[in-house]
Amino acid sequence: MIVLSTLRNLNTLSFSTIKKTFLNNNKRNAIIEAFRKMSGGHGERILDITPSRFQYTKFKDSMHFYLTLGIVPLALLILYTNIFIGPATLTEIPAGYEPKHWEYYKHPISRFLAKHFVDDPQIEHEKVLHLLWEDQENIKWRQTIDKANDLMAERDDYKAWYYIPSDQGRHIRWARKEMDELLESRGYR
Repeated sequence: MIVLSTLRNLNTLSFSTIKKTFLNNNKRNAIIEAFRKMSGGHGERILDITPSRFQYTKFKDSMHFYLTLGIVPLALLILYTNIFIGPATLTEIPAGYEPKHWEYYKHPISRFLAKHFVDDPQIEHEKVLHLLWEDQENIKWRQTIDKANDLMAERDDYKAWYYIPSDQGRHIRWARKEMDELLESRGYR
């Protein structure tokens, strides 16, 4: 690719030089004049300063290289499968045999992709059904919880989930008994 880019630049340079010599032909051989100018003859010495095209050329060359690196083998693979393997044909299914999901595709590349990279559509359908079932169970669970909360708020006779059983009554009774004994021992009662 780099060689082609370089040859393209040489082609444009030589074409512009030949064009100038044909337009400014003052009774000399145009081809000799063109070669003389290319070999450093006495003429205008002009150096056009232009921005570098190195990054663009490098990108273009890399892109062509990697595209051909990927496209050529794929094209050869497709050509090989179409010529030597060919599409599938319909045959009778033996009794008791259940075809796999990739066996329904006609082209061998489609079969390969379906076998190794795509899940079985039946399994995908069952996954979706399971997700729907889980959502319905969560909705039923939320409805049950809301109903229980409404009944507890309406009747006010149930311990809610935030209720923490306490042992404080035993301690209060013990403290009251101790206080009564202290007061009796000192004669206040």
